[in-house]
Amino acid sequence: MEQFKTGTVRGEVVSETEKELFELYSHEELAEKPQQLAMRGGAKYSDAACNLIQSIYNNTGDIQYVDVRNNGAISDLPADSAVEVACRITADGPKPLATGELKLPISGYVHLMKSFERMTIEAAVTGDRNLAVAALNLNPLCPSDELANIVIDELLEAHKEYLPQFFDKSDTPM
Repeated sequence: MEQFKTGTVRGEVVSETEKELFELYSHEELAEKPQQLAMRGGAKYSDAACNLIQSIYNNTGDIQYVDVRNNGAISDLPADSAVEVACRITADGPKPLATGELKLPISGYVHLMKSFERMTIEAAVTGDRNLAVAALNLNPLCPSDELANIVIDELLEAHKEYLPQFFDKSDTPM
């Protein structure tokens, strides 16, 4: 809440903390867990990452939830969708466990969010501003078309150097 009052967002805080952590990790003599890990708001993620690395290295075959390519684990989602599912962890990486179709109470929402993700990716690849707006309109966190247009315009302006596919030769959004 304090971050909101000062005009900073969690992503900015995490980014700054990660810079500090990379500096600390550059020193081979570091022998204890840096206190910044607890401040990130994701201290358990580093434990999960270490467990995953250990499981892959030792080919344990234990089951962990990780993000993978669907490949049929959730039968009513495209094979190339990214999903977070239970996987058997092997030296060859995670192997998703089949779960079948999504249950009705969550199916519609997951398909909606996957459509949002796919449209966002297609918009980014093609530079289609209208598709980016349409994608944002699908997201339940965006309450209106008016706001979607404002957000897309501000994002494009702020990240213009990284998104040239959205601009014509005169730097006007297409």
